[in-house]
Amino acid sequence: MRLEHLFDIEMKYVGEPVWLELYGGKDLEGFGEIEGTVTGPKPSGALRWANHARRREDGVWCPDLHGVVTTEDGTKVLINMEGYNVVEKVPSVRSAITAMCTFGSADARYRWLNAVIAIVEGVREQQANRVRLKAYACVNEVAAGPLALL
Repeated sequence: MRLEHLFDIEMKYVGEPVWLELYGGKDLEGFGEIEGTVTGPKPSGALRWANHARRREDGVWCPDLHGVVTTEDGTKVLINMEGYNVVEKVPSVRSAITAMCTFGSADARYRWLNAVIAIVEGVREQQANRVRLKAYACVNEVAAGPLALL
């Protein structure tokens, strides 16, 4: 398998996220709306999604994002992301994000994304309310040829 750069994401929470201590304060769950941009070779556009994240007892955040990319040509591509967000051991308030994305599109130009699993890495700067991510498609090098999508 090899990784092929798809795009970069820059995003931030809009409005006021809601965070609640549940189950005796051991877990924290929340909901927030996020907006941003997707830039790169494939695709580029505006990003809008919702995060129903949870913080485990060990302090690890588990983002669960569902949203849509509106590409520069007006096409809508669904995007889902799940993974881990772990505070870094550095003086600033940053966290390291490692996640996985899947996609959905009805448009023939972006239908190839329906078979893509993307690995995502990046950081969240809490004080600046900024998240920067890089997404890479996992390309199967064992398959005999290109995938056939119906």
